[in-house]
Amino acid sequence: MTSQILMSFLIPVRQKNEPPLDKGLIPWLGHALEFGKDAAKFLARMKEKHGDIFTVCVAGHYVTVLLDPNSFDAIINDTVFLDFTRARNQLLKRIFSLQLPSIKPTAERKWMEWHFHGLHLTYMQFFMLEDVSACLVGCFSFQCNAGPAAFWLLGFLLTHPEAMEAVKSEIRCLTLQDTSLQHPPINPLEAHSTPVFDSVLSETLRLTAAVMINREVVQDKILRMANGKEYHLRQGDRVCLFPFLSPQMDPEIHQDPQIFKYDRFLNEDITVKDKFYKKEKRLKYYTLPWGAGKNICVGKEFAVTAIKQFVFLLLTHLDMEMCDPEAKLPPVNPSRYGFGMLQPDGDLQVRYRLKMPQHKM
Repeated sequence: MTSQILMSFLIPVRQKNEPPLDKGLIPWLGHALEFGKDAAKFLARMKEKHGDIFTVCVAGHYVTVLLDPNSFDAIINDTVFLDFTRARNQLLKRIFSLQLPSIKPTAERKWMEWHFHGLHLTYMQFFMLEDVSACLVGCFSFQCNAGPAAFWLLGFLLTHPEAMEAVKSEIRCLTLQDTSLQHPPINPLEAHSTPVFDSVLSETLRLTAAVMINREVVQDKILRMANGKEYHLRQGDRVCLFPFLSPQMDPEIHQDPQIFKYDRFLNEDITVKDKFYKKEKRLKYYTLPWGAGKNICVGKEFAVTAIKQFVFLLLTHLDMEMCDPEAKLPPVNPSRYGFGMLQPDGDLQVRYRLKMPQHKM
């Protein structure tokens, strides 16, 4: 048995038009340890070595990683040769020992769309502020993703005074019907455009949202890249998109990608900037914190509104400053790449006090 595993690892039957294969040094395990320790660092090294598409062995699985955003649609929109639900069900079973006997993804998604969109979304927004504890009981994804997103957003504002002033200036322009804590302002955020805040949020998510979009190859597939090349994907393998590495941290798309720029997603006339290019070709996907295609996060609108309201309330009712003006944001926990929002590996100490009623921002 051991010899069979070793032989299948050493001499895999690969076709000529398949992506470059990197098995790693350890039979069967392959790159699993390095992948789990810091996926972003590992995949960046593989990209430098092999280019925008390659296959790696991870704990007995062959995973083809695609890092060309111009070619993402060939994966995202394919529901015939690629499947998402199998990988999700396996993850549920392994993590929670949970196996759903009659799972119906289409019906689930319709329910979630109704729950997080339209009038029901407005209802949830109101009761989120009226009864926070009750609202959070059923919002697991909100707690594990929107919470860290709000942390990073406030952290970037506190460590970048020019960004903080730009956001506060925009908030001052909003017409507030009532700014008391007993009646939190909802209408101004819904009725007025907030392009500066939206740019800050987009930039925050670009730097800290590190989802992986995974599919299982259920039938042999020919993947046609944007550059015209074709690669064979074999049945049983997996395909992974990692937007954090490209497009979000790609220097060809975003200048100085490691640096926080609050106006990165703003044009000079303070309108939303949505034109980004790679190799002189405009990108459809220049940041992907919410996923894409049929599996895009259905709670996006709710999450964005919740983060807006939370930050808006803090900035309008509290004076905040860092305990150490020279402090930097804590590093990210590298083991969290691929699981939604990155988690901070440390704290950012701040002091705050309630604003006086006559105290302006």
